[in-house]
Amino acid sequence: MEAIAVAVAVPSGEMVSGLIASLESHPLLDLCGVARSIPDLLRLLERFRPAALLISPALLEETGACELGAEDAASLSMPVSFLISHEDTEWGTERLAGLLRLPLKYGGLVGTAGASCGDLFHEIKSKVHIHCGGEHPRAVAWKRKEGPGSRSGLFTLMGCKGGVGATLLACALAAAMSSSGQRVLLMEMRRELSQLLYLKPRGEGKTVCDLLPLAEEISWDLIRVSVYHHAAGFFLLPYGGGPAAEATSCDVLLRNLLFLFDLVIQDFPACSLREIPPLLHHDPEIVMVTLPDTLTATCARSAAASLRETGLDHERLRLVVNRCGSYHTLNPDELARAAGIKLLAALPDDARSGLDFAELGELPVADSPLGRMVADMAATLGGNCRAGGTIARRRLRKLRDRTDGLP
Repeated sequence: MEAIAVAVAVPSGEMVSGLIASLESHPLLDLCGVARSIPDLLRLLERFRPAALLISPALLEETGACELGAEDAASLSMPVSFLISHEDTEWGTERLAGLLRLPLKYGGLVGTAGASCGDLFHEIKSKVHIHCGGEHPRAVAWKRKEGPGSRSGLFTLMGCKGGVGATLLACALAAAMSSSGQRVLLMEMRRELSQLLYLKPRGEGKTVCDLLPLAEEISWDLIRVSVYHHAAGFFLLPYGGGPAAEATSCDVLLRNLLFLFDLVIQDFPACSLREIPPLLHHDPEIVMVTLPDTLTATCARSAAASLRETGLDHERLRLVVNRCGSYHTLNPDELARAAGIKLLAALPDDARSGLDFAELGELPVADSPLGRMVADMAATLGGNCRAGGTIARRRLRKLRDRTDGLP
């Protein structure tokens, strides 16, 4: 049986931690986000198409005061909506009449405390079943999008070992993907020495450690005033200098960031393979970065084997070979076959771009050899950004075609 996707919508400051805990603790309830404003709610509904919506009457009244367009009203009417009832909630005739005029499929009331996760699941399941005419939520028109649109938009870049250029590529990929106007977040994961801190002015913008205590209160209004917006177009969220956070806190923060942003790119440390399993719930696309030498190829093969043991779908793992040159004995397609990973891109040895990033913190320019190939890589991943030159695309396509026969 597939999980039922559920969204929660409450205004900032309203406490529903018990209700959220019940949703997260049931294996067949998939909490896809907590929206704190009307624009965030509409974005969440459009992005993940949940089957059920648990919404605060206070936020619903704000929705009634807004003039919703036809598309927004249609999005709001798709899920089965349950009103969140607090102990002190008053249900006067006038209030109920106002709420019932909104274009919703009402499923009833849910309390903020007292109900077990099992009771909550059965309540949601029964009402979703009724409104779907007996069909499973995924079988009806308002199910989650399938195909490329169903992906969460999470890309995790990690090196098979240190020093392969994964951080530079994560930055360049974020810049390329944001060139089309999409909301892109570059997020650093669990580093004792935060590298991305040096890509922004000192003291500007929050870090992951700063936002973790506010994970359930995250909204777009908070993001745009507190997270540094890089000149290249993406938002930058370094890990910061605080102690390592609990995996649960990071997961809550990531869950809400995934609907606020079109794409989230994680710069993941090479030594943290053990942190990958909690990410699988978010359906990430994992890009492993390696170099075209025998030692790094061996590391890539070992890391790929460890990733498969976590249950990662083989199709979600790609390989990028960085700093390719004519002086290497292994060509990219041979290295991909040795590692057992499909080749995503073979990037040139661009010493100028590497030095500019290491010495000055500057990203590769769009017309540099590395910039052109990263733009093409971003287009392949679905970033809808401008692609690289014709020659670069032909070269990349030829290299990828050689590895299509991989299992």
